[in-house]
Amino acid sequence: MPKARFKADSALLRELGELLVGQAHIALAELVKNAYDADATRCHVFVDEDEIIVEDNGHGMTKREFLDHWMTIGTRHKQETGTSRRFNRHVTGSKGVGRLAVQFLAHKLEITTVSDASDSRELVADVDWDRAVDSGELTKVEVSYQINERTADFPQRKSHGTRVVMRELKQHWTEEDIRDLGRQLWMIQSPIPRYGKLVHGDTDPDDFRVELTSSLTELNDIFQSQMRMALDNYIAIVSGELVRQGNNTHANVNVSFRSGEQYSEQFEIAPVIAAASWEIRVFNLAGRQSGGIKVQDARHYFEHFGGVKVYDAGFRLPYYGAQQDWLGIEYDHSHRRYRSSLLPERLQVYRALNDLPSQGRLFGVVQIDTGKEARSANARQKKTGEYLKIQVTRDRLVANQPYQCLLNAVRWSLDYYATRQRLHEHERTQLERPRRSPTDVAGRVRSLVQEVRHSYPNDEMLAELEDECNRLSKTITKDREAAEATQALLAPLASAGMAALALEHETRKEMRRVQALLKQLRRAARDLGDMDVQNLTDEIGAWIRRSERSRRLFTPLLGHDDRIEVESLSALRVLTQVVENVRPLIPSVALSFDLPKDITLPPATFAEWNSLFQNILVNVGNATLDSEEPQALCMGGRTGRSTWVRIHDNGAGVDLSQADGLFEPFSRFLDVSETRRALGLGGMGLGLTIVRMIADRRNAKVSFIEPLPPWATTFQLSWSTAT
Repeated sequence: MPKARFKADSALLRELGELLVGQAHIALAELVKNAYDADATRCHVFVDEDEIIVEDNGHGMTKREFLDHWMTIGTRHKQETGTSRRFNRHVTGSKGVGRLAVQFLAHKLEITTVSDASDSRELVADVDWDRAVDSGELTKVEVSYQINERTADFPQRKSHGTRVVMRELKQHWTEEDIRDLGRQLWMIQSPIPRYGKLVHGDTDPDDFRVELTSSLTELNDIFQSQMRMALDNYIAIVSGELVRQGNNTHANVNVSFRSGEQYSEQFEIAPVIAAASWEIRVFNLAGRQSGGIKVQDARHYFEHFGGVKVYDAGFRLPYYGAQQDWLGIEYDHSHRRYRSSLLPERLQVYRALNDLPSQGRLFGVVQIDTGKEARSANARQKKTGEYLKIQVTRDRLVANQPYQCLLNAVRWSLDYYATRQRLHEHERTQLERPRRSPTDVAGRVRSLVQEVRHSYPNDEMLAELEDECNRLSKTITKDREAAEATQALLAPLASAGMAALALEHETRKEMRRVQALLKQLRRAARDLGDMDVQNLTDEIGAWIRRSERSRRLFTPLLGHDDRIEVESLSALRVLTQVVENVRPLIPSVALSFDLPKDITLPPATFAEWNSLFQNILVNVGNATLDSEEPQALCMGGRTGRSTWVRIHDNGAGVDLSQADGLFEPFSRFLDVSETRRALGLGGMGLGLTIVRMIADRRNAKVSFIEPLPPWATTFQLSWSTAT
């Protein structure tokens, strides 16, 4: 059979350029990313009215690479390798459309490239894109090139690299285009200009900088500002320095918050370090980031570049950074430490280390000079080697006393930041009463609407707006009445809580006394051989154990942490603990669990969740009094963006048409027989009111929903997990 071959029209170059590249800043970013993939450390971009030049000091291309790779549209060689040849960088280009970016930007191209494999020769190629498109078939497009003696250097005076010159531009570059270019490139650039060489002489793989210059001078600052935007999103800067004066060394620490507050401290350390300084930026990698930066991109960026790094006379020690916990930050997080072991007592703040930022939220540099340390060391230090110096491997410092002093000083400053952050956050969240009440504001709006209505009596929209204002006033009135009713409940509840604490405290002391007396009674009964007294002591002991189990109900109220610390708690662990605490009140109910371990409740104190679930479980016990085999099931799951915990029981059931009323104060709808009602626990009908108050406080919802067989009642606590 005769055979046919596919042909591609040369106009496909233009079509692909517009479809795959689409925008000028994306096209130019593709060329810069090619430099990054070529293991360049510098890429210079020059933007003029009718010319763009992009040059780098990467490994360049040989003649074979130019013909096989650059001249092949859609080549897969980057996708196949995955990493760059020298620094093992994860390559940013994989579709092979970089040359289409060039066609998208300009009518004419000149490319000069020198390979690091043979840096005495350069390859120069010229492309007229208009003529290429007009040539008909894509496979017949010809590109002129020649190989000459190398005539020029590349950035940082390197003898190899690539220069792309584009003339007769197709777009006019604006400030917004340059800003968008920065948004495309900031992720691949190291965050500080001093990456340079590592201390042992090799080039740092992360050393990559893009420098943009333009005859349009206003574009230069815009680009650099956008490239620095990730670092400028800090919430605080922690800076410090070690200064030795004679036989004393002081560490001066300063914490500056983005909002303007500043705090300073000074402390003494052993005089074993001549000088050191550091600056650490703290970031909040959640929520909206400025400069159009996506929060997920910022997290990935600081996972790679973050942490606190150490520079010795301007050269980076490769050991220190986000991947090494040399300051013990992640260790303290994993061990849930909340008190600093370094700060003096006067600076301690309750649970301050909960605000200690993780490695991925820090970017900092510690500056030292081991050469200066060696020169300033005294005779004893030189003899013992107890001065700041580098290990033989030249990747980290020797772990001696001076190193420990440096580590403690830097960590001291971060612990100090955590205490100031805790106080700063507390002050920021203090409630401020509004100057005008909502009723006054709503009344003023209503009066303004009425004035306008008088001038335009037939305007339907104004009439509707007036109705809405009236409804708003009624809503505010009802909301105020509900708030006043809630506050009226809080006072007796608070008094009851304090009374319960006082009663439990006194009971605990008396119980210890009873246990001591019981021991004496047992000993006396044993000495006398009186079996009646021994049996009596056994009964008293059993009563004490039952009383101790009942006291567990108050356990969450006794611990200061349980009442104060707000955190995201495992739903399974909370419910397991609450069931154990409340078991003496519902001894006959068979309780089971079907809760995934990864479901966490909204941030709250353990005491709050204990109170909420305790009230629900006591209701379960009351509702199942008439059940032959009382049962309950605690479940958890997710539906869309909602997470929920449900408690099912096979008790008396709830009339769903009246279910909302159960959460109102003093409402009681316990439908059990009179003879068994006396066995139930209950007060004045405030249990579910307290449940709803706690849920509302923690942005959760509570309700009774339609139960599935074999259950008679289903209580649901739900909250949104949308980001």
